[in-house]
Amino acid sequence: MTSTQHVYERRGDRTIRVPISVDDVPEDVHVPSIADCVPVRWIMTRDVICARENLDVDTLVELVLNHRIGCVPIVDATGLPIGMITKQALVEHVLRAPGHALDVKHLMTPLAVTLDEHASVARAAAMLATENIHHVPVVSENGQVVGVISSSDIVRWLAANDGVLPSP
Repeated sequence: MTSTQHVYERRGDRTIRVPISVDDVPEDVHVPSIADCVPVRWIMTRDVICARENLDVDTLVELVLNHRIGCVPIVDATGLPIGMITKQALVEHVLRAPGHALDVKHLMTPLAVTLDEHASVARAAAMLATENIHHVPVVSENGQVVGVISSSDIVRWLAANDGVLPSP
């Protein structure tokens, strides 16, 4: 297996460097993990900022910046998730349509991919990797958002669990 490094400089000039190959990476090795036994509710972020679809984008940008969050679940009047908006979507909107205010419903992903609060950390990691996303709302038995699990939450938990970081 060979690693490739793409380096951009000046006005987008690209240099490609191919370092020496790495031969010690095993293929298809499964190592049992404690992540199969730990529910996401143990490590998820519980203080969740949610929004309704009629919230204006400028207010949402302020919420994301002030609370330093990467996503906002969009919920209906009963608190059930109906969509998601990410910091990435907000950045793209601001860069491509500055000053063009919209409601959140125009920018949100109109599908709420969620996890049950009893799902394992391993299941959450698999969902994040499979769907190529970084955040998933966690829902209770009645379907309401009770938390968000992110790739950062999982990495932080792994490091703390292995004693590399102090426990939160």
